[in-house]
Amino acid sequence: MTARIHDLTLADGRRLSPWCWAAKLALAHKDVAFETIPTRFIDIPKIEGGFKTVPVVDLGEATVGDSFELALKLETDYPDRPPLFAGEGGVALSRFVQAQASFLLGKMSRAMVLAIHDGLDEETQGYFRTSREKMFKATLEEVAAEPEKNIAAVKDALTPIRILLRSQPFLGGETPLFADLMVAGLFQWARVVGAVDYLAGEDRLAEWFARLEARYGETLARTNG
Repeated sequence: MTARIHDLTLADGRRLSPWCWAAKLALAHKDVAFETIPTRFIDIPKIEGGFKTVPVVDLGEATVGDSFELALKLETDYPDRPPLFAGEGGVALSRFVQAQASFLLGKMSRAMVLAIHDGLDEETQGYFRTSREKMFKATLEEVAAEPEKNIAAVKDALTPIRILLRSQPFLGGETPLFADLMVAGLFQWARVVGAVDYLAGEDRLAEWFARLEARYGETLARTNG
């Protein structure tokens, strides 16, 4: 089976969403082949099924519209392949990491928001500006006005992950789990956008990401699909 994933894209084809990256890494982790469908923000309402966000992943017999739900389904469908959660306790703890990743996304996006806007096609830029200014309650220019302060806030928020990685190579322990893939999706998103290198000066985090690249390098190299 080859999964088909609606994958958020910039105008030049670079793939954008951290949650799409987490989904693609989960598929790679379970050795499930996939192809991507480049999808703009404004194309999401056109996806059959009434989805409001991506990833939307067609698995043949089912369509899943959430990266965490995808990981749960892959865990059930492919129990003989490397685990994404390693049991019910892993699922519960991964939900905490999902919340932390969502928190980080909000902080990371502030220094990146103008670069994302500028990378979109003109039609999508209008949607992005309107929706994000409503979300932030400020203009994009105001959101991005203090990049050093915004980056410092991200560095501070990464402290718990740094502490955890002092004692183990991955968030999942000796091998990566979906918790690692969610956080990796954030760093890959930032790397693809190119506005901020959040791994700069982060030896422990950079080493962790390099270990993931050694496992998932082929997937992470597919920055244009």
